[in-house]
Amino acid sequence: MKRIDNVYKTVKRICLKQYKESGTALGVSASGVADILKIQRANASSDLNKLFRENKIEKLAGKPVLYKVNDIYLCNKEQENDEMRDADKIFEEIIGANSSLKNIIQQAKAAIIYPPNGLHTLLCGETGTGKSMLAEAMYNYAKQIGKIRNTSPFVTFNCADYANNPQLLMAQLFGVKKGAYTGAEKDRMGLVEKANGGILFLDEVHRLPPEGQEMLFFLVDKGVYKRLGDPNKDYYAKVLIICATTEDIKTALLQTFTRRIPMVIKLPSLMERTLEERYQLIIKFFTEEAICIKSSISVTSNALKALLLYDCPNNIGQLKSDIKICCARAFLQSMMNRDNGVCVHSEDLPEYTLSGALKYKQNKDEVDKLIVNKDIITFGISDDSSINADGTTLFNFYNALEEKKNTLESKGLNKNDIKLIMSLDIDTYLKRYVLSVDNENLEELYKVVDKKIVNIVEKFLKETESVLNKNFSLKIVCALSMHLASTIERIKSGEKIENSQLESVKREHGIEFKLAEQLKNKVKEDLNIILPEDEIGFITMFLCMDEKKSEENGRVGVLVAMHGESAATSIADVVNRLLKEDHVVGYNMRLEEKPEATLKNLITIVNRINEGKGIVFLVDMGLLAVLGDMIYEKTKVPIKTIEMVSTPMVLEAASKALMNSTLDDVYNSCINISPFIGRIYKDSLKFNNHIKQDIILTACITGQGSAIKLKSMLEQRIDTEEFNLDIIPIEILDKLTYKNNIQRVKDEKDVLAIVSPLDPNDPDMIYISTSDVFSKHKLSDLNKNLNTIKIINNMEEVINETIDIDAARYIKGFKKFYIRLCNFDISISESVIEGLILHIGCAVERVLKNNEIIHVKNKDRLLKEHMNEFEIIKDAVKPIEDLFYINFSEEEYLNIMKIVFFL
Repeated sequence: MKRIDNVYKTVKRICLKQYKESGTALGVSASGVADILKIQRANASSDLNKLFRENKIEKLAGKPVLYKVNDIYLCNKEQENDEMRDADKIFEEIIGANSSLKNIIQQAKAAIIYPPNGLHTLLCGETGTGKSMLAEAMYNYAKQIGKIRNTSPFVTFNCADYANNPQLLMAQLFGVKKGAYTGAEKDRMGLVEKANGGILFLDEVHRLPPEGQEMLFFLVDKGVYKRLGDPNKDYYAKVLIICATTEDIKTALLQTFTRRIPMVIKLPSLMERTLEERYQLIIKFFTEEAICIKSSISVTSNALKALLLYDCPNNIGQLKSDIKICCARAFLQSMMNRDNGVCVHSEDLPEYTLSGALKYKQNKDEVDKLIVNKDIITFGISDDSSINADGTTLFNFYNALEEKKNTLESKGLNKNDIKLIMSLDIDTYLKRYVLSVDNENLEELYKVVDKKIVNIVEKFLKETESVLNKNFSLKIVCALSMHLASTIERIKSGEKIENSQLESVKREHGIEFKLAEQLKNKVKEDLNIILPEDEIGFITMFLCMDEKKSEENGRVGVLVAMHGESAATSIADVVNRLLKEDHVVGYNMRLEEKPEATLKNLITIVNRINEGKGIVFLVDMGLLAVLGDMIYEKTKVPIKTIEMVSTPMVLEAASKALMNSTLDDVYNSCINISPFIGRIYKDSLKFNNHIKQDIILTACITGQGSAIKLKSMLEQRIDTEEFNLDIIPIEILDKLTYKNNIQRVKDEKDVLAIVSPLDPNDPDMIYISTSDVFSKHKLSDLNKNLNTIKIINNMEEVINETIDIDAARYIKGFKKFYIRLCNFDISISESVIEGLILHIGCAVERVLKNNEIIHVKNKDRLLKEHMNEFEIIKDAVKPIEDLFYINFSEEEYLNIMKIVFFL
C-alpha cells in the first residue's frame, strides 16, 4: 500500500469516528496525520493536498488547516463497504494471500466472524512459518470489522516460559489472591483478565503441561476461571483464544483440550510455498533493510539465486535473519570502499546459504522468470513506500560505525587499521544499547535477535535463578541473547570460538558451568546448533556477571575532585543545597599535593561513601582523570570517571543518583549533557597514516575518557617514535568484552604490553597496573624491554638474509618468547639477545629441514638440576613452535636454556 493510500485511509477513519461520536466530522490536520502514521509532516501535507486536488477530501481553511471526507460518504453504505475492504486488506497484504495461504486466510476470517464471539483457534506449523504474524492479523481484522473494540487488548503468552512450574503458570494466566503463597503481598490480575474483551495468544501451547491445559477447560467452556489462592470465587472473562504449536497436536496436546478448539489452521513451511512467494518475501525484507539504512541495496543475481533456493529449516524467520546479516556485511564493506550504494554479493551471505546456487540448474526456468536475466537487482526506497520498518536500532548502530569510520579516516589511517579500531567499538555500541533496554522496549531486542533465541535465554535464566538464588536483570537477558545470536552466526560461518579463560572458569565456577551446559542442550534441541565448550565458558561468565549487582542497594555515590583550595567542595555544597540533600562529596586537591597522598585520601572517601552501587567520579583535568582506575584497583568499588566537571553536570549526577539510577545510567546521563566530552575523545585518537605493528594497550574500567587520558600520560613517558609503536585505548565494559577486544587487536597486531586495572593473565603481553604508571622503576623496566624489542625487530633483515625461514613470522614469535621470559622476571642483556635470536632461528630451520639434532652433554644432569628453568623455556618457545607447526626436542630446549640462564 502506498503512503498516500494510508493517509487517505487515516482521514476516513478519523472522520468516521468523529461523525459517530458527535454527528459531524471536524477533520484532522497534517500534523495529526503525520503523528499517527509516523511520517514527516511535509509528506503528510503533500499527500493531503494531492487528495484535495483529486476531490477525494475537503480542505477547511483556518489555523491549522483541517482535512475531512465528504459528509455524504459518512452517511451512506460506501463507508461500510470501505471498512470491509480495509479489513480484507489486512490479509491481502500478507504475501501468499491469493495462493498458498488463500484457504488459511479464509479459515482465519471465518474464525473471527463466526457468531456470536468467534471460534477459538489452533495454529500449527514449523518454527518461523508466521503463526504469530497470522494471530496478530486476526486481531487487527477483528478490530476492523467491529467484532471487538479498537481498544481491546491483544495479550501474548509463551507457555514454554512456565512449562515446568504449573503453579506459577496458573498464577500468570489466572492471577493471584493476596496470601496465596509466600511473597504474594497483594492481589494480582492474570493475563486472562488483561485479555478480557480481546484476544489471548498462547504461543508454544504444546509446552503447556496437562494440568495447565485442564485449567483452560472451564475458561473455554464457560468463560469462568479462578485465581490462585481464591477457590471459592468465580471470575468471568470474554476472551477469544488463539493457540500456536510447532508439534503434532495428536501427540503433544490432550484430546480433551483440542476438542475444545474447533478451528485448526496449518501453515505451510517455506519449502511448501511457491518460489514466487519466496521471491516476494525476499523483496520485502531487502526493501525493509533499504529503508532501515536509508540507501538502496543492490543484490547480485547469484546471491539472489542462493537465497531463493537454499534449504531454510527455520523458514521465514531464518530467511529474514539471513538477509539482515548479508545486508550488514555489505553495508560495512560499502563504508570501507566508499561506495555510493550497498551491494550484496555471494560472499556476504552466510556460508550455508550458498548451497542454494547448486539447485539453480533444476529450477532454471522458474528462477529466470523471476529474475529476468538481470546481473544486479536493486531494492530501493521511495516516498511512496509504506513499509513501516522501524530501523532505529539498526540504523543507529550503522550510523555509529559510519561516524567512527569518518573520524578515523580524517586521521589518515589505512583501511585495515580502521577495521581494527571499529571492531573494538562494536561491542561497546551493543553493550550501551543493552544498557538502555527496559521492560517497555524489550520489543526492540526482537528486531536484532530472533525471538526464539530470546525466549530460550529467558527461560534458561529463570530456571537458573532458583539454583543460584539470584535474580538476573533484563539487561543480562538482552546481553546474553545478543551474545548467543552472535555466537550462532559465528558457528554457522565456520569461525572458531576460543576462550582462554575456559579452564579457570570451569575450576572457579563449576556450578555455573554445569548450568550453562543446560543452555547448550536447549540450543541443540531447539535450533540444531552445537555450542563448543569454549562458548559454554563464555555463557558461564554471563551467569557470574550479575553477582555484584545482586548485592546492590542504596544509591550511586557522587564524588567531585578538583584542583585548588575550594573548587570541588563549593560545587558539592551548591548542589546539596539545591537538592536539599547531603549526597555529593567534594575533594579539593591542593596544587602542591603529591599524587600518592591524593590517591590515599580518595580511597578513604570512596570506601566511606560507597553504598553498594558504585561511585561516579567527576573531575576537572589532569592526574585526577586516571585516579579512578587506581581507586578501583585498591577498593574494587565500581567507578565511572568523567572529566570537565561543571555544576550542571554534578546536579545531573546527583539527581539521577537520588532517583536510584544505576551507575551506568548516571554516567551516560552526565556524558550526554556535555557536548565537549565526545569531541575530546575523538580528537585524542592521534595516529599517523597507519597503526604500527607493535602496540601497547591502555584499558580503563572507569570510562573511555580515562583510557584515552592514560594513553596520553603514557606517551609522555615512552618514546613511541623511538620504539616504533602506537598506544591504543580500550574501555572495559565487562571481562568478556575486555578479553574479546584484546584478542581482536592481537589478531591484527603485536601487543607488547597492557596498562590496566585488570590483569588479562595473558603470557604474551607485559602487564602493568594503572598505578604503576607513576612508578619510575616499572617504567624504567618497560622502556628497557621496549628497547630490546626494538633490537629484535631490527634483526628481521638479518634473519631473512642468513636463515631459510619466514623471517617476519619468526620475529613475531620471538617477541612473544621474549615477553614470556619478561613475565618470569628473566632479563636478557642486549649483548646476548642477538645471538639468541640467531640460535633459535637456526634451530627452527633444522627442525623444518629434518636436519641432525645438536646433542647436549650431561643432558640428564641438566634436566634433573634445572627442571624449573627447562619448563620455563619450554613454555616460552611455544609461540614460535605454534607459528611454524613444529616441536623442539629436549636437546633444543636445553641449548636455549643454557644460553638464557648462562649454564
